[in-house]
This record gives sequence, C-alpha cells and structure tokens, in this order.
Amino acid sequence: MIKISDMIVKDDIEKLKKESQYALLKEQNIQAFLKQNHLDPSVMDDYWVEFLDYNDDFHVCQSCQSLNQCPKDTIGMQKILKYYEGEIVLELQSCPFGKEMEKKRKLLDHFVMSNVSEDLMLTDLSSLKIVENAAKLSANHQNALGHILKYSQTPTSQGLFLHGPMGSGKTTLLAGLMNSLAKKDKQIGFIHFPTYLIDLKASFSSGDNEYAMDKLLKVDYLLLDELGEENITAWSRDEILLTILSYRLLNHLPTFFTSMYGYNELKKVYTLKKGDEIRANTIISKLKALSIEIMLD
Repeated sequence: MIKISDMIVKDDIEKLKKESQYALLKEQNIQAFLKQNHLDPSVMDDYWVEFLDYNDDFHVCQSCQSLNQCPKDTIGMQKILKYYEGEIVLELQSCPFGKEMEKKRKLLDHFVMSNVSEDLMLTDLSSLKIVENAAKLSANHQNALGHILKYSQTPTSQGLFLHGPMGSGKTTLLAGLMNSLAKKDKQIGFIHFPTYLIDLKASFSSGDNEYAMDKLLKVDYLLLDELGEENITAWSRDEILLTILSYRLLNHLPTFFTSMYGYNELKKVYTLKKGDEIRANTIISKLKALSIEIMLD
C-alpha cells in the first residue's frame, strides 16, 4: 500500500523537475544544443540530470578567467553534452585554458633534457619584442636575428654561437629558436652548462641517471648556455665538454651555444695552465666547426 507521505514526496520531486526543466529551456546554451541536434524539448524528461549537471558546469566555466581561478577538481576540463545515435551523454573535454595548458605540455615534452625554467623553454620567437622591433636593432643584433629566423625556417647541421655581455638577449633569442624547433617535433636539449656540471658530479654519488650524458649527446638539437662560466677543471673541459663537442661534430648533430666570451677569449678561459694550449685549441676548433660565431652588443 502506497503511503500518503511517499506520494507527497513524489509530487514535490516532479514539481521541482518541471520547474527546473522550464528554467533550463530558457538557457541559450541548452537551446543551441537542442536546435543543433534537432531535438524536441521533451527529451529533457529522460536526461534531466545530464542537462542540469551540464548547465551548472557551463556557468562555472563562463565566469572563469584562468586555470588559477578554476574551482573544479578537474582543473582545465569542462562538461559537454553530446548526442550519439539517439542517446544524450555527458563528456569531459579540455576547456580553452585547458587546451592551452595541454598544448604547452606537449611542447615541453619535446625538451627531453633541460635544467632551465619552463618559461624559458616556452619562449615564442615570433612574439619577442626584439623580433617586432627588428628595424631598430643594432647591426649585430640584426645579424643574429637574421641567422636565427633563417635557421628556424631552414635548419642545417651547423648551429650558432652567440656571445655578448649579460642582458644582450643571447639566451632569449636561442630559447626562441629551440622553441620553434620543438614545434616541428624535434627533440631538444636546453642545458645551462655550469649548473649541469654541478648536477652531473652530484649524480655520481646519488646514482641518479637523469643527468647522464648519453641523452645529451644524441638529442636532435642541443643548446649549451653560458659556456665558459662553469667551474673549469681538466675534468669538465676534457672529459665532459670535449666529449660532447666531439660526438656531436662526428655525428653532424646541430649544437648551439651562448657565452660571455668569443672564440678567442674562450681559448684563454680554457687554458688552465702552461701546456694546456693544445686542449684549448681543440675545444675552439670544434666550436668553430659546430657553429657560426655571432657577437651581440
């Protein structure tokens, strides 16, 4: 026997459902979905919960300004109504902010070895102010920019060696170039060389192979940042740097460098003591074979 209290509750729920459906049908996003799929509003009787859930999520996303403000557990995702073969289903897909995050993540995945910030790896060459204001640049900067833009369009086996004082933009420019190459599905190594040597030495005792040279040697494109600023020893010069340069030169792998020093100055930097001239000359000769020297103001 049905209790009167159960009937009252059932009537209340039906009344609430009808009022909710009436309100939902006034929503432009709901109207657009029904119109797009040629559906009668009566379908809402069977899919009321899906419509309600979708609409609530829709309005949360409408007021969102960035991923940092996303109040959801599924950050960067939004609920979407789909109509498949007579069935209405609720799916999750990336919101515009989520799609941008996913795009950045896929790009960063191409930097298979790196010890620099994500912001630096995400440097977009085309949006750099130095590119936008190319006509106002010095002759040296225009020369550097010309080589970089040409290389981004037509890569070769010979990289670039940018040198100049701090703040001249050498790292930013080559970061933009590495970014453009990553967009072409190339594997990139972006290494701040002084820091890499410290981490590499520490990995010997920790057993961490994250800094193993094998990946660095074989990556499609390698950028060694701040060459000559490392703590130079016979080990760092002969066993690490010279090994990297020799392998990549032998295998025609494009390698890029930034430094405060030009080729001739680096020769002095890598001459640690009397008798080191041969080692230093070998380093410089391989740098010259691997890259084109460009000075920045």
